[in-house]
Amino acid sequence: MKRLVLTGIATFALALGAFAQGSINLDNSSGINYGVAINAAGTYYTGTYGMEVWELNAAAVPAGINIAAAPGSGVTAYNAMVAAGFTDVQTFANQNMSVEGTISLGEVIVPASPAGSTVVLALTAWNTADASFAAMLKSGGANTRAGVVAFLNPTASTAAPAPPPANITGWNNASDLVMTSVPEPGTFALAGLGAAALLIFRRRK
Repeated sequence: MKRLVLTGIATFALALGAFAQGSINLDNSSGINYGVAINAAGTYYTGTYGMEVWELNAAAVPAGINIAAAPGSGVTAYNAMVAAGFTDVQTFANQNMSVEGTISLGEVIVPASPAGSTVVLALTAWNTADASFAAMLKSGGANTRAGVVAFLNPTASTAAPAPPPANITGWNNASDLVMTSVPEPGTFALAGLGAAALLIFRRRK
C-alpha cells in the first residue's frame, strides 16, 4: 500500500481560516494504494522531488489531464490543467521521498466554494530540486521527469470550530502519478525556430 503520510499541524487550518473556504489533508492511509511512480505505473519512485497542489471548483475532472503515461505526458497534462483554470494553492519544493512512491505533505488550504464542497484536486510532481513545475521545465535535462494526476475529493470547512481536514479519497478513481520525461529547454527553442522558418517559407511561396 502506498500512503500519503500526514505531517501537517491542525492549527495551520485555523490560522488561515479567514482566508480560505476549505481544507484538505493529504493523507490516503485509509486504503488507497496509489503512489508516485517514474516512467511507468507501479515503478515507485524514491529521491528528490517537488509537488504542487492545484484546485478547481468543478464537478468532474477536465479532459486531457489523466492521460496514459508516455514521454512528455506530464507536460501535456500540466498544460491541460492550466488551460482548464485550476488554481495553484501550494508548492512543496525540494522534498525527499525516502519510501517508494510515498509523499509526506502537510495540510493544504484550498478555495473550495462552497466551503466543505467536493472539488477537483490535481497534484503535479517532478524529480528535481527546482522551486516549481514551471522552473523545472526551464532547466530540464535528459533525466528530468514530471507527472500530473487529478481527482475529485471532498474538503472540510475551515469555519470555526473547524472539523478535522478531509482525507484524500478521490485518488481511488485515478491511478499512479507517473513522472515521465520532459522536453529539454533546447527542444522548445528548436520547435519555435522550426515554426518561424515554416511561416517564412509559406510567405515566400
